[in-house]
Amino acid sequence: MDRTLVQFIKALRGAGVRTSTAETLDAVAAMQLVGYGNRDYLKQALCTTLAKSHDDQLKFAQIFDQFFSFNRFESFNEPRTESKPNAGTPLQMLQNLFAPTLPPAPAQSPLGQMLLQGNPQQLAVAMAQAADAAQVNQIRVMTQKGLYGRRMMMAMGLEALEQEMFAAEDSADPRQQQLGERLREAREQLRDEVRAYVEKQLLLQAAGESRALRESIMMETRLDNLREFKDTQRLVRKLAKRLVATHSRRRKVYQRGKLDVRTTIRRNIPYSGVLLETHWKTKRIDKPKVMAICDVSGSVSQYARFLLMFLYSLTDVLSNVRAFAFSSNLVEVTELFEQHDLDDAIAATLERIGGGSTDYGRSLNTFAEQCLQQVDHRTTVIMLGDARNNYGEPRIDILQQLHQRSRQLIWLNPEARNRWGSGDSEMKRYQPYCSWAEPCQSLAQLERFISHLLRNNS
Repeated sequence: MDRTLVQFIKALRGAGVRTSTAETLDAVAAMQLVGYGNRDYLKQALCTTLAKSHDDQLKFAQIFDQFFSFNRFESFNEPRTESKPNAGTPLQMLQNLFAPTLPPAPAQSPLGQMLLQGNPQQLAVAMAQAADAAQVNQIRVMTQKGLYGRRMMMAMGLEALEQEMFAAEDSADPRQQQLGERLREAREQLRDEVRAYVEKQLLLQAAGESRALRESIMMETRLDNLREFKDTQRLVRKLAKRLVATHSRRRKVYQRGKLDVRTTIRRNIPYSGVLLETHWKTKRIDKPKVMAICDVSGSVSQYARFLLMFLYSLTDVLSNVRAFAFSSNLVEVTELFEQHDLDDAIAATLERIGGGSTDYGRSLNTFAEQCLQQVDHRTTVIMLGDARNNYGEPRIDILQQLHQRSRQLIWLNPEARNRWGSGDSEMKRYQPYCSWAEPCQSLAQLERFISHLLRNNS
């Protein structure tokens, strides 16, 4: 525990909290007095000994919550969709119909047993022990994520799990084949959890590095891991300013190669007709209309935050932006962004609409009733959400109408492609009616999307 405390104090120093050797010793003594069985008591004791000012206390609270956070492993509790056997010949179909449904064989490897049981506490302890064995606290640069993630997986028993998985998949026994499928799915879910854990450690350990390195790390980090960092908004505004400088166009865009003969002759009259100045034909370009429809339910609210922050930081090139937010009901929130500061408008949007069960079908229906007639060939519609509809009616027909009427319909999904269509996700059914659909999990991906949007509307 002393080693863990030293690592925590190192993270504090990286965040700008000054702690001396004497204060570190005081913190060790305080921890020995209160113990670490009660999280709140430990937090108060360490804050008293290590944080000297109000700013230090705020930074301490942020780093403490990040450093001593544990994965909930919610994805392991999601219901699995059983794979259906191929139909085959009529005889095989009849045999499959009357064949008894057998449960998959039990896992034999320790990691396989742990994953299939889906005990969050057991998995969290195993991950913490694996992180300590792999010395994840030594990570410094983004390129080490894969290395430390692999070390953690190996420390948890990946080798034995994969041997069992490959053997089960090659077996002729249907129960073993089912086990192989479940182990492969569990391995991919664990890999996602380990990747997220390593990213959090990278943010903590790299906090004391230069701003440029820190920003490069933040650019590649999952957006839901950035919500506790105050300077994220500053970075988003910096990126928006850079995009404006790159893509900002005046109403007239000069097209090289199309000489305006009349204007050129008229402008060169003072030079006795000598063509000293050339003038090119121009094309007037209207700024695009953008309608952003954002799912602000708990699972994807942070992604909506960053998209709205980006869009409303680009008023120089995107002056006509309308924002809609929904969870169970869809509401237009454009006025909030027109009447309030950007940060306050985003906070008010998430607080006002973020609750309730997500209902994409109902929200699309509301949007169609209010705004479908206003969507035209100049309108870009941006959908942001994970498309998880709680098994409700998805209203594919409305999305098809939006696709037909708009200039382009873009869907940004915070989930990786391999999860599209799993469980209650309707993404595979929505995707055919999107101009393009992409995963959007980091600032780098979001910046590339905004750049693509501006380029296609120029």
